[in-house]
Order: sequence, then C-alpha cells, then structure tokens
Amino acid sequence: MATPNSSNLTANDRRCQRSPVEIGATCVAELAPGVFVLLVEVEVEVPGTDIQEVLIIRLTPAQAAALIPQVGRCRIVGPDQIPTSGPGRDVTLICAFVFDGNAFLVFDVETNTTDELVLVRVPLCPIVG
Repeated sequence: MATPNSSNLTANDRRCQRSPVEIGATCVAELAPGVFVLLVEVEVEVPGTDIQEVLIIRLTPAQAAALIPQVGRCRIVGPDQIPTSGPGRDVTLICAFVFDGNAFLVFDVETNTTDELVLVRVPLCPIVG
C-alpha cells in the first residue's frame, strides 16, 4: 500500500505531469428531455499525427445536475450553424454519433482562451430519404 510519502506516489506524480495524455474540453449535453451525456475530449501527443477523440458517457439527470456547474453545458446548434475556422479560431470535426433519429457532429472549437465542444444536430430523415 502506498503512503503519501511513498516513492511510488512521487514517481507517479512526476510521470503524470509529463503525460502525453490530456483531458481537453468537457461538457454535458441534453440530447432529449431527461437524456444526458457527458462529453470528454481526450488528446494524446504521440509521434506522427496526434490523437484527438471524444468519450461519450450516459448520465442520470442527478449526475448531470451535479456535473453541469463544474463542466458546463454543451452548445447544441442546428445544421445551418456549423462552426467554421477563422483568425485565432481553430475548428476540428472530431466525431459523430447517432441518437433518436439525429446525427450529432462533435466539433472542437478552440481559441487562445477557450476550448469547447459544439454539437451540430442533423436530423437523419432528410439525409436518408
């Protein structure tokens, strides 16, 4: 068992400070009334192309209520409001997922001072026919 003065804890602390894995933007999205998910951006710096993925975790309404003050709500926009890059603003499409007849495109929107996930809700019916 490790104690606070253990060399294992000290080694782990040092290793975590230089970790190539970081948590980026996080937010809670309400996909439908009473249906919540936590989105967590994971960034990994490795040789070659860096890895940028989003984990999507289902939450109960109580869990969402506890997390929203800490991580905030995701901005959910329509297909006519897809985020775009510009001076001082980088936009990256990270992934897409489907829920209840909608595709949600997950964009990472970064400026010098902000890093947020924006979801674009696209109804599937017009897409598929």
